[in-house]
Amino acid sequence: MDLNKKELKKIMHNFNSISSRIMRVNYDEYNIVLKKFIAYIENNLIILDYINQGSGNTYDAASDWDLVVHEEGYMFDFGPSAEEESYQIYSILKHIEGNIKEPVYAFHSIYGERKWQDNVKQFNDRVLLVLINNINDYLTGVGIDMGLDENVVWNVSGGQVNYARDNAMITAEQNNGVSTNELEKIINSIKSSLSEIGEDDAETIEDSMEMIKEEMMKPEPKGKIISNGIKLLAPMITIANGIPTLAVNIQKFIDFVTPYIH
Repeated sequence: MDLNKKELKKIMHNFNSISSRIMRVNYDEYNIVLKKFIAYIENNLIILDYINQGSGNTYDAASDWDLVVHEEGYMFDFGPSAEEESYQIYSILKHIEGNIKEPVYAFHSIYGERKWQDNVKQFNDRVLLVLINNINDYLTGVGIDMGLDENVVWNVSGGQVNYARDNAMITAEQNNGVSTNELEKIINSIKSSLSEIGEDDAETIEDSMEMIKEEMMKPEPKGKIISNGIKLLAPMITIANGIPTLAVNIQKFIDFVTPYIH
C-alpha cells in the first residue's frame, strides 16, 4: 500500500493509544475495548497485512484456546516466527471477541489469580503485549526504511533510553533505589503539562506512567513490564517535542525507571 511518512506517524501514534487503552482496561470492559483494538487493526492495511504474513499454517485458535482454558498446565506456545506468533495471537483475540462473552472468567481459569483484574493483567502481559510489541517493531522497521525521523536518535545505553534531536545531547542519571517522592515529583511535573497536548496523547502518557509506577512499587519489579511500558511511553517524546518542559520530564521519567529493567 502507498504510505507517506506523515500517515505512518499517525498510524504509529494511534496504535500506541489504542494499545495503551487495552493494556489498562478494566476487566468488565474487556470485550468492548477489544472490539475497538481489533477494529483499528482491521482498518489499517499495513498492520493487517503484516499479521496475515503469518497465516500460512493450520493454526486452530478455537482448539488452542479450549486447551489452555480447560487443560491444567497447558499454556499458549505461539511461533516460531514473529509473523506466525502475531497471526496466532490475533486469531486468539478474534476468537475471544466473537465467541467469549465474559473473557475474565476464562482468564481466571488459565491464571487462577484471586482478583479479576489480575487475571486480565496476566493475559495482557503474557499474550496481548507480545502482539503489540511485534506490530510496533514492524512499524518501526517500516519507518526506518522510509527515513522516518532521520534527525531523531534513540540511544540505548546501560538499560537507558535517551532521546536527542538535531545533535542535541541528553544525559541520563542512574538510580540505585526506588525513591517514591522523586518518582511522584517527576510524574506530577509531566501531568502539569499534559493540557498542552491532545487528549489521546495525554491519556497514553498517563497510562504508560501508571503501568510502570505500579510495577516499580512492587517488592520485586519485573523488568519486562517496565521495558514494555517504556516502549509505549518513549514515542511520546516526539509528540511533546514542541513543549520542551514536557519532553524533558518524560525523558527524566524514562531515565529514572530504566535501571530497574535489569
